[in-house]
Amino acid sequence: MSDRAAKSNATTIAAILAAGGVGSRFSQEANAPPKQFLYLCGRPMYVWSLLQLAKNARIGSVVVVAPEANLHLVREHVLEFATDSRLQRKIAVVAGGATRQQSVYRGLQFLEQDKVAPDLVLIHDGARPLVTAELIDSVIDAVIKYGACTPGAAVTDTIKRVVQGKIVETLDRTELSAVQTPQAGRFLDLANAHRKAIAEGWSATDDASMLERDGHFVAIVPGSPYNLKVTQPLDLVLCEALASRLLP
Repeated sequence: MSDRAAKSNATTIAAILAAGGVGSRFSQEANAPPKQFLYLCGRPMYVWSLLQLAKNARIGSVVVVAPEANLHLVREHVLEFATDSRLQRKIAVVAGGATRQQSVYRGLQFLEQDKVAPDLVLIHDGARPLVTAELIDSVIDAVIKYGACTPGAAVTDTIKRVVQGKIVETLDRTELSAVQTPQAGRFLDLANAHRKAIAEGWSATDDASMLERDGHFVAIVPGSPYNLKVTQPLDLVLCEALASRLLP
């Protein structure tokens, strides 16, 4: 087999970094920047995970989906923090939508504009800045093997289902997993699941649940304790303490 034929048969992988949220739960201040643009040990929060995704040799392209008003700022960040020109060429910046789901779909549409869409896509939240290279590799290995996957961490607290202030059920925590990102799936499966959601008028908070609803098997891979999601100001304090240990 020629080198060209081998290259054409290789599995192609892209990543979408969902950084389009406004962070309304994080700050109530009218002029506060979206939380993903807050600095974490010298870098905007989303840039941490952007660099990890872009540095992975198996990921061919990374699409950052950001608020339309901040696209110029994101492009400046790419030039400032992705100092290697090879990384810069892997990164594209596109405008997101009003919701995370809409933003991810716009990222998928951007990838579809290419002459050849990728075989597999990782989707990561910009509000999870401390994703590790090891976790990204684990997700890639799992999506190649199973076709769809999500990282998950075992639930250690007892979980109660509550209706109108009353406990109605105690869930078996041995069957529960707190899912993280990056989640991954086949490009065509993800694109079709998003199109079906639009056609049928339903929404989901993550892409794994969209694939589940569309009948696809989604594997679980062990998550990372560093992979915190910044939702409240205290989460940023915790990430700063962890980030200082991760810096070279």
